[in-house]
Amino acid sequence: MFDFNLEFARGGASFTTDLFQLLAAGGVKQNIVFSPFSIQACIALAFAGAQGDTADEIANGLRFASNFPPEVAQTFQFVLEKYRNSDILKIANKLYVQQGKQLKASYEEAIKEHYHSEAESINFGLSDAAAKSINAWVNTKTAGKITELVSADAFNDNTRLVLLNALHFKGSWAHKFQEERTEEDDFWVGAEESVKVNYMNQKAKYGYGYFEDLNCTALDMPYKDSDLSMFVLLPQERDGLKELAEKLKTVNLVDLADKLVEEEVHVKFPKFKVDFSIELADKLKQLGITKMFDDSAEFNNLLESPEGVYVSKVLHKATIEVNEEGTEAAAATGMIMMTRMMTFPVQFQADRPFLYCIWNKKNIMFAGAFVNAPNA
Repeated sequence: MFDFNLEFARGGASFTTDLFQLLAAGGVKQNIVFSPFSIQACIALAFAGAQGDTADEIANGLRFASNFPPEVAQTFQFVLEKYRNSDILKIANKLYVQQGKQLKASYEEAIKEHYHSEAESINFGLSDAAAKSINAWVNTKTAGKITELVSADAFNDNTRLVLLNALHFKGSWAHKFQEERTEEDDFWVGAEESVKVNYMNQKAKYGYGYFEDLNCTALDMPYKDSDLSMFVLLPQERDGLKELAEKLKTVNLVDLADKLVEEEVHVKFPKFKVDFSIELADKLKQLGITKMFDDSAEFNNLLESPEGVYVSKVLHKATIEVNEEGTEAAAATGMIMMTRMMTFPVQFQADRPFLYCIWNKKNIMFAGAFVNAPNA
């Protein structure tokens, strides 16, 4: 039997590596964090009202399990229901529509049922007030971690819709690190160049793997009372991150989870905090999603009035903080639519650039690369 939820997760993992590839083009110079799930969820709100080539491009570019909006909606609903009552992962969707414009009843019903999304009327012509309202919603839903997703100059009288997803995660490690064991040491930003960072140290049982074909080791660090964990891929070479990112195109991250073995591991892992923001339109176009950005976009199932709407911006911000207690991360995506070999005990020393994600071994909530001491 075809498992849509598994295929959706595998598609999300492919989208993660696709997007990371684009963000890392030319080598990763800065720390990156983004939420594949938030980006997918935000654009899925538009996909729910899309048709024709526009819908096909979105489904292909975001690696959805289907190009049929009701099937895709069910895969999102599955994840949203799973974390509806979670204490550590909060997911919220919202749609703002221009005053005087009416959403199609079938569309409004679909996003409410499948995406848990409410719709609210707003006057985008009063751009300062509109930006303030939208940022206040994002601020609340990310527990104050993301205060300003949009600016007033993003809106005018032609703005019809703003679609939003916000994600907030705050998890404690199943195996907490002891603060007194945290110490400063070298982090290798290149083959011969290092900076100082604070490392947390711990010995505990973790999911661990060595992937010869990727030339990397992997560690899965679980969060307490949750199916979520931080999965880290550490290249063997100090400057091996770009090569690892390239090799990840040949595997699916979901498949790597099955290959981990529980081991007692000496872990040396940096404390860090990263903020990242990006306007995603160019990256999405590189993934083949072009039609939704021009005035021939087919979003005919969104509004009652038959005016053509298209996407003008896809804004994404994410933040993550990793310390001895655990991890706090938040992300928000806003889409604005306008008219027209090993020795034992095992050592895992993350003292060089690495990739990481926060996931349930299927759905990737956050992904990133730590390449340099923040503000270094």
